Amino acid sequence: MEANSSAHILDDNHRKEAYAKLCNILPKWQTYRNGDNSEPLKTLERALINIAEEYNQLRNYTLLEFDKIPIELLAKVWHELGRVKEKNGSRNKNGYYSAIAVTKPLLLMWGQTPAFDSRVRSHMAQSYSIPKYSCNWRLDDWTRATNQLSETLKTSVKLAEFMKEETIRRYGEKTTVPYGRYIDVYYWKGP
Repeated sequence: MEANSSAHILDDNHRKEAYAKLCNILPKWQTYRNGDNSEPLKTLERALINIAEEYNQLRNYTLLEFDKIPIELLAKVWHELGRVKEKNGSRNKNGYYSAIAVTKPLLLMWGQTPAFDSRVRSHMAQSYSIPKYSCNWRLDDWTRATNQLSETLKTSVKLAEFMKEETIRRYGEKTTVPYGRYIDVYYWKGP
């Protein structure tokens, strides 16, 4: 689906299918392992309902425009997806969540953020100032790291152009470039 279309993966007509696909992939990716929530997938279902409107806005931005996304929108998504791993699916009063609980579903749905899992973090340069061994982050940690990636990509014109051409070749002209997915695969394999 195009980002400009009024239909999207979390609207009332598509959310069940999106949820089913996430339920198939995220457990295999160990997204919710070691969490305190005994029913993370039920909490995820509720979180997707709660962020449907925010996702509709978020999908109109690419990683290249990350600095233009309203922080309130990012905060709602952060807290809703972050709480999926928390005890009883409750918000964490300090705002520290498993970044992976937020970024892996967003990687699949939005495509503009890498998953920041341990393998990706271990291959990223120290200049990104992200915790290599901790996946418990605050919203500020995620936005800072993602903004740094955005700035790097903006200055790497040939790389951004390659990603755009590859997206057109694979998915067609009207598809939004999933910059975060490309970055995730690159760091997951290791530079």
